[in-house]
Amino acid sequence: MKNFLTLVLLGATLIGCTDDDIKTEQNFANGPKVVGFGSSFDTAAYFEDQGAVTRQFPVNLIGNANGQPASTDIEITYAIDPTSTATEGVEFNFADTSGKITIPAGATFGTFPLLVNTGQLNPSEKTELKLNLVSSSAGSVVGAQYSTLRIVFVGCQSQLAGIYTVSVLRNDGVNPTYLNETVTLTDINTFKTRTTGTWAAGTIAPDQGYNFIDICGEITVPSQGLCQGYYSNQVYGLSPIGLDGTSADPNNFNARYEITFAAGNRQYTNTYVRN
Repeated sequence: MKNFLTLVLLGATLIGCTDDDIKTEQNFANGPKVVGFGSSFDTAAYFEDQGAVTRQFPVNLIGNANGQPASTDIEITYAIDPTSTATEGVEFNFADTSGKITIPAGATFGTFPLLVNTGQLNPSEKTELKLNLVSSSAGSVVGAQYSTLRIVFVGCQSQLAGIYTVSVLRNDGVNPTYLNETVTLTDINTFKTRTTGTWAAGTIAPDQGYNFIDICGEITVPSQGLCQGYYSNQVYGLSPIGLDGTSADPNNFNARYEITFAAGNRQYTNTYVRN
Protein backbone atom coordinates (compact mmCIF):
# COMPACT_ATOMS: atom_id res chain seq x y z
CA MET A 1 0.00 0.00 0.00
CA LYS A 2 1.38 3.41 -0.88
CA ASN A 3 2.02 6.08 1.72
CA PHE A 4 -0.44 8.94 2.13
CA LEU A 5 0.86 12.39 2.97
CA THR A 6 -1.42 14.27 5.37
CA LEU A 7 -1.36 17.90 6.42
CA VAL A 8 -1.96 18.79 10.07
CA LEU A 9 -1.96 22.22 11.68
CA LEU A 10 1.58 21.95 13.05
CA GLY A 11 3.26 20.18 10.17
CA ALA A 12 3.24 17.25 7.81
CA THR A 13 2.87 13.67 9.08
CA LEU A 14 3.17 10.45 7.12
CA ILE A 15 0.35 7.95 7.62
CA GLY A 16 -0.96 4.92 5.77
CA CYS A 17 -3.94 5.43 3.48
CA THR A 18 -7.35 4.49 4.94
CA ASP A 19 -10.71 3.45 3.56
CA ASP A 20 -11.84 7.06 4.06
CA ASP A 21 -9.39 8.11 1.34
CA ILE A 22 -10.94 5.77 -1.25
CA LYS A 23 -13.67 7.14 -3.49
CA THR A 24 -16.92 5.17 -3.50
CA GLU A 25 -16.41 4.36 -7.16
CA GLN A 26 -13.06 2.80 -6.28
CA ASN A 27 -14.56 0.20 -3.91
CA PHE A 28 -14.42 -2.59 -6.46
CA ALA A 29 -15.05 -5.60 -4.22
CA ASN A 30 -18.75 -5.73 -5.07
CA GLY A 31 -21.04 -4.85 -7.94
CA PRO A 32 -20.40 -4.76 -11.70
CA LYS A 33 -17.00 -4.70 -13.32
CA VAL A 34 -15.74 -1.15 -13.89
CA VAL A 35 -14.08 -0.23 -17.18
CA GLY A 36 -12.41 2.95 -18.37
CA PHE A 37 -9.50 4.58 -20.16
CA GLY A 38 -6.07 3.86 -18.69
CA SER A 39 -5.27 7.59 -18.84
CA SER A 40 -7.36 10.71 -19.27
CA PHE A 41 -4.74 12.47 -21.41
CA ASP A 42 -2.24 11.47 -24.08
CA THR A 43 -0.32 13.14 -26.85
CA ALA A 44 0.49 12.29 -30.45
CA ALA A 45 3.57 14.39 -31.18
CA TYR A 46 5.31 14.21 -34.59
CA PHE A 47 7.56 16.78 -36.22
CA GLU A 48 8.02 15.19 -39.65
CA ASP A 49 5.87 13.24 -42.08
CA GLN A 50 6.10 9.55 -41.17
CA GLY A 51 2.87 8.66 -42.92
CA ALA A 52 -0.05 7.12 -41.03
CA VAL A 53 1.20 5.78 -37.69
CA THR A 54 -0.97 3.47 -35.59
CA ARG A 55 -1.21 4.40 -31.92
CA GLN A 56 -2.81 2.18 -29.29
CA PHE A 57 -4.63 3.63 -26.28
CA PRO A 58 -5.55 1.25 -23.42
CA VAL A 59 -9.02 0.71 -22.00
CA ASN A 60 -8.74 -1.14 -18.70
CA LEU A 61 -10.79 -3.44 -16.53
CA ILE A 62 -10.31 -1.21 -13.50
CA GLY A 63 -12.50 -3.08 -11.03
CA ASN A 64 -12.93 -6.84 -11.23
CA ALA A 65 -15.90 -7.07 -8.80
CA ASN A 66 -15.38 -10.74 -7.81
CA GLY A 67 -11.67 -10.46 -8.52
CA GLN A 68 -11.81 -12.30 -11.83
CA PRO A 69 -11.71 -11.01 -15.43
CA ALA A 70 -14.93 -11.38 -17.41
CA SER A 71 -15.62 -14.79 -18.96
CA THR A 72 -17.03 -13.10 -22.08
CA ASP A 73 -15.90 -10.12 -24.14
CA ILE A 74 -16.76 -6.70 -22.73
CA GLU A 75 -17.80 -4.31 -25.51
CA ILE A 76 -17.60 -0.59 -24.82
CA THR A 77 -19.11 2.03 -27.10
CA TYR A 78 -17.51 5.44 -27.53
CA ALA A 79 -18.39 8.76 -29.16
CA ILE A 80 -16.45 11.84 -30.27
CA ASP A 81 -17.07 14.77 -27.96
CA PRO A 82 -18.40 17.82 -29.86
CA THR A 83 -15.71 20.01 -28.25
CA SER A 84 -12.99 18.17 -30.22
CA THR A 85 -10.92 20.41 -32.48
CA ALA A 86 -9.11 17.69 -34.46
CA THR A 87 -10.78 16.44 -37.66
CA GLU A 88 -11.19 12.88 -38.86
CA GLY A 89 -9.38 12.57 -42.19
CA VAL A 90 -6.92 15.32 -41.29
CA GLU A 91 -5.01 14.63 -38.06
CA PHE A 92 -6.40 11.13 -37.61
CA ASN A 93 -8.45 8.24 -38.94
CA PHE A 94 -10.12 5.46 -37.01
CA ALA A 95 -8.37 2.13 -37.52
CA ASP A 96 -11.60 0.42 -36.43
CA THR A 97 -14.82 2.10 -37.54
CA SER A 98 -17.18 -0.03 -35.43
CA GLY A 99 -17.45 2.59 -32.69
CA LYS A 100 -16.65 -0.08 -30.10
CA ILE A 101 -13.66 -1.12 -28.00
CA THR A 102 -13.35 -4.71 -26.78
CA ILE A 103 -11.76 -6.09 -23.64
CA PRO A 104 -11.38 -9.78 -24.56
CA ALA A 105 -12.69 -12.52 -22.28
CA GLY A 106 -10.11 -13.36 -19.62
CA ALA A 107 -8.15 -10.14 -20.22
CA THR A 108 -7.76 -7.07 -18.02
CA PHE A 109 -7.53 -4.53 -20.82
CA GLY A 110 -8.25 -3.84 -24.47
CA THR A 111 -6.81 -1.25 -26.84
CA PHE A 112 -8.26 1.50 -28.95
CA PRO A 113 -6.23 1.87 -32.20
CA LEU A 114 -5.97 5.22 -33.94
CA LEU A 115 -4.20 6.17 -37.16
CA VAL A 116 -2.26 9.42 -36.73
CA ASN A 117 -1.62 11.28 -39.97
CA THR A 118 1.80 12.59 -38.99
CA GLY A 119 2.20 14.80 -42.06
CA GLN A 120 -0.96 16.77 -41.31
CA LEU A 121 -0.36 18.01 -37.77
CA ASN A 122 -0.45 21.76 -37.19
CA PRO A 123 3.16 23.00 -36.68
CA SER A 124 2.16 25.95 -34.47
CA GLU A 125 -1.06 24.98 -32.67
CA LYS A 126 -2.33 21.88 -30.91
CA THR A 127 -5.57 20.18 -31.90
CA GLU A 128 -7.48 17.67 -29.83
CA LEU A 129 -9.63 14.57 -30.21
CA LYS A 130 -11.82 14.01 -27.16
CA LEU A 131 -13.44 10.60 -26.78
CA ASN A 132 -16.19 9.67 -24.33
CA LEU A 133 -17.00 6.12 -23.29
CA VAL A 134 -20.79 5.87 -23.49
CA SER A 135 -21.83 2.37 -22.40
CA SER A 136 -20.55 -1.17 -21.87
CA SER A 137 -21.79 -4.76 -21.91
CA ALA A 138 -24.18 -6.16 -19.31
CA GLY A 139 -22.39 -6.86 -16.03
CA SER A 140 -20.02 -3.92 -16.46
CA VAL A 141 -20.21 -0.14 -16.16
CA VAL A 142 -18.10 2.76 -17.38
CA GLY A 143 -16.38 4.45 -14.45
CA ALA A 144 -17.33 8.13 -14.52
CA GLN A 145 -13.83 9.33 -13.66
CA TYR A 146 -12.30 7.10 -16.36
CA SER A 147 -14.79 7.83 -19.14
CA THR A 148 -12.92 10.51 -21.12
CA LEU A 149 -9.68 10.48 -23.11
CA ARG A 150 -8.12 13.60 -24.62
CA ILE A 151 -5.67 12.88 -27.44
CA VAL A 152 -3.73 16.02 -28.31
CA PHE A 153 -1.99 16.23 -31.69
CA VAL A 154 1.27 18.15 -31.53
CA GLY A 155 3.43 19.51 -34.33
CA CYS A 156 5.46 21.97 -32.23
CA GLN A 157 8.48 20.93 -30.14
CA SER A 158 9.02 22.34 -26.65
CA GLN A 159 12.40 23.64 -25.43
CA LEU A 160 11.68 24.05 -21.71
CA ALA A 161 14.39 21.74 -20.31
CA GLY A 162 16.89 23.66 -18.17
CA ILE A 163 17.57 25.18 -14.74
CA TYR A 164 15.15 27.71 -13.28
CA THR A 165 14.34 29.82 -10.26
CA VAL A 166 10.85 28.79 -9.19
CA SER A 167 8.54 30.84 -7.01
CA VAL A 168 5.73 28.89 -5.34
CA LEU A 169 2.46 30.43 -4.15
CA ARG A 170 0.29 28.18 -1.98
CA ASN A 171 -3.34 29.17 -1.51
CA ASP A 172 -2.80 29.87 2.21
CA GLY A 173 0.05 32.33 1.54
CA VAL A 174 3.11 30.07 2.02
CA ASN A 175 5.53 31.23 -0.68
CA PRO A 176 8.93 29.47 -0.93
CA THR A 177 11.47 30.06 -3.71
CA TYR A 178 13.88 27.45 -5.12
CA LEU A 179 16.94 28.82 -6.93
CA ASN A 180 18.18 25.84 -8.94
CA GLU A 181 15.13 23.89 -10.08
CA THR A 182 16.06 21.41 -12.79
CA VAL A 183 13.37 20.74 -15.39
CA THR A 184 14.15 17.51 -17.24
CA LEU A 185 12.84 16.33 -20.60
CA THR A 186 11.40 12.82 -20.09
CA ASP A 187 9.56 12.35 -23.39
CA ILE A 188 8.47 14.42 -26.36
CA ASN A 189 7.17 17.73 -24.91
CA THR A 190 6.94 16.03 -21.49
CA PHE A 191 8.95 17.24 -18.50
CA LYS A 192 9.63 16.53 -14.82
CA THR A 193 10.54 19.03 -12.11
CA ARG A 194 12.62 18.40 -8.95
CA THR A 195 10.10 19.80 -6.46
CA THR A 196 6.37 19.68 -5.91
CA GLY A 197 4.41 22.00 -3.67
CA THR A 198 6.38 23.68 -0.89
CA TRP A 199 8.86 20.87 -0.17
CA ALA A 200 12.51 21.31 -1.13
CA ALA A 201 14.05 18.55 -3.23
CA GLY A 202 14.83 15.35 -1.32
CA THR A 203 12.88 16.24 1.83
CA ILE A 204 9.90 13.87 1.62
CA ALA A 205 10.72 11.36 -1.16
CA PRO A 206 13.58 10.08 -3.33
CA ASP A 207 12.05 11.83 -6.36
CA GLN A 208 9.48 14.47 -5.57
CA GLY A 209 9.10 16.18 -8.93
CA TYR A 210 5.81 16.38 -10.80
CA ASN A 211 5.22 15.80 -14.51
CA PHE A 212 3.85 18.34 -16.95
CA ILE A 213 3.38 18.65 -20.70
CA ASP A 214 4.05 21.71 -22.87
CA ILE A 215 2.12 21.83 -26.11
CA CYS A 216 2.68 24.94 -28.18
CA GLY A 217 3.06 27.10 -25.08
CA GLU A 218 0.14 25.60 -23.16
CA ILE A 219 1.01 23.70 -19.97
CA THR A 220 -0.98 20.66 -18.80
CA VAL A 221 -0.44 18.92 -15.44
CA PRO A 222 -1.93 15.43 -15.85
CA SER A 223 -3.29 13.54 -12.85
CA GLN A 224 -0.45 11.68 -11.09
CA GLY A 225 0.63 10.28 -7.75
CA LEU A 226 2.52 12.69 -5.49
CA CYS A 227 6.32 12.37 -5.74
CA GLN A 228 6.21 10.08 -8.79
CA GLY A 229 3.66 7.82 -7.08
CA TYR A 230 5.60 7.50 -3.80
CA TYR A 231 2.45 8.73 -2.04
CA SER A 232 -1.17 8.00 -2.91
CA ASN A 233 -2.06 11.71 -2.75
CA GLN A 234 -3.00 12.98 -6.18
CA VAL A 235 -1.49 15.93 -8.07
CA TYR A 236 -3.52 17.36 -10.96
CA GLY A 237 -4.01 20.56 -12.91
CA LEU A 238 -6.69 23.04 -11.92
CA SER A 239 -8.11 23.78 -15.36
CA PRO A 240 -11.12 21.73 -16.57
CA ILE A 241 -9.88 22.17 -20.16
CA GLY A 242 -6.28 21.18 -19.45
CA LEU A 243 -4.77 24.69 -19.65
CA ASP A 244 -2.90 24.65 -16.34
CA GLY A 245 -0.25 27.18 -17.31
CA THR A 246 1.46 28.95 -20.18
CA SER A 247 4.90 29.39 -21.68
CA ALA A 248 5.37 32.60 -23.63
CA ASP A 249 8.95 31.60 -24.54
CA PRO A 250 11.57 28.98 -23.53
CA ASN A 251 12.79 31.17 -20.66
CA ASN A 252 9.72 31.28 -18.44
CA PHE A 253 6.51 29.41 -17.75
CA ASN A 254 3.96 28.85 -15.02
CA ALA A 255 1.89 25.91 -13.80
CA ARG A 256 -1.09 25.59 -11.44
CA TYR A 257 -2.07 22.36 -9.70
CA GLU A 258 -3.80 20.91 -6.67
CA ILE A 259 -2.64 18.24 -4.21
CA THR A 260 -5.14 16.12 -2.29
CA PHE A 261 -4.80 15.81 1.49
CA ALA A 262 -7.05 14.24 4.11
CA ALA A 263 -7.00 17.58 5.99
CA GLY A 264 -8.10 19.49 2.86
CA ASN A 265 -6.65 20.00 -0.58
CA ARG A 266 -4.06 22.68 -1.36
CA GLN A 267 -3.65 24.70 -4.55
CA TYR A 268 -0.27 25.87 -5.90
CA THR A 269 0.88 28.34 -8.52
CA ASN A 270 4.49 27.90 -9.67
CA THR A 271 6.35 30.52 -11.72
CA TYR A 272 9.61 29.44 -13.41
CA VAL A 273 12.29 31.84 -14.71
CA ARG A 274 15.33 30.37 -16.45
CA ASN A 275 18.65 31.02 -14.64
